Amino acid sequence: MAKKNKQKQENKNNDLNKLNIIDILKHDKPFEIKDDGLTVKVLDSATLKKFKLANNKPRKKDGLENEKNTNDNIVEVSDVKKTYLSGNVATDVLKGISFEIKKGEIAILYGKSGSGKSTLLNIISALDRPTSGKVIVNNINLPYLSDSKQTLFRRDNISFIFQNYNLLQNLNSYDNVETGAYLQKNKAKHLNIKKLFKDFDLEECMYKYPSQMSGGQQQRVSILRAIAKNSDILVADEPTGALDEKTGQIVLKILQEINRDYGTTIIIVSHDPDVALLADKVIYLELGQIKEVVTQKRKWLTEEIKQNNFEEIATT
Repeated sequence: MAKKNKQKQENKNNDLNKLNIIDILKHDKPFEIKDDGLTVKVLDSATLKKFKLANNKPRKKDGLENEKNTNDNIVEVSDVKKTYLSGNVATDVLKGISFEIKKGEIAILYGKSGSGKSTLLNIISALDRPTSGKVIVNNINLPYLSDSKQTLFRRDNISFIFQNYNLLQNLNSYDNVETGAYLQKNKAKHLNIKKLFKDFDLEECMYKYPSQMSGGQQQRVSILRAIAKNSDILVADEPTGALDEKTGQIVLKILQEINRDYGTTIIIVSHDPDVALLADKVIYLELGQIKEVVTQKRKWLTEEIKQNNFEEIATT
């Protein structure tokens, strides 16, 4: 009898795995299919409602909304799960993530495409909400924030470096960098923009427009914009992904200098093992789970590497 029931269940699972998305949506009872480590679930209406509320609305106050970071941590993530919805189909992307990042650390979220690292970065920087779990960043408990307070949190606490630069095409480099400085409302934290261009060997680009610069120059200007904001935390999603190796080394050297000179906590998403060597902490992600967290002595890129690469790029 047990053998017969087992065979019946296996046949049912095989039938479900053959379904296309239209067939799946016709089912009114919850079930799940596992494929390549992702869990795809069809939810009943009550569970679907709970997931939608968790993903799109601030968490109701429960006495924990004012919880702060502990010790020297600036980021604390505890048992974070993220489930994306498409109709009544749910896909688990993060599956109980927990880690800490200390003030002033360079941390890498490392993993292959589909590991959940960009989703995790978006949650840490209040661009997205966790479905469940705790996320405290710079003494702010993020899941409890309204949409407008999320925006204020990003303005006051996070600087962004984008892989595709996101420079304003109608502004020159100086004005693009100044837009970052404008977002810093604390006058005591304002930086001298012309000095930034000089310090990072970009004086020749100061009044050029994005269309007049190479990809590497645009990326470095976008980094200056993030520096000019002078936030406590800087996040970068694959900052060297669109760059050649030499220009990528320059960008990474600049990030190390930001960390050294300003004490900025830097969180980088990457799948490059060479980038991982430059961090104090590497958080290895695989299929939405943490495989390992490694604290290490970072490798410093030398000033000679940076200068030699500048000179070589200038002559090509």
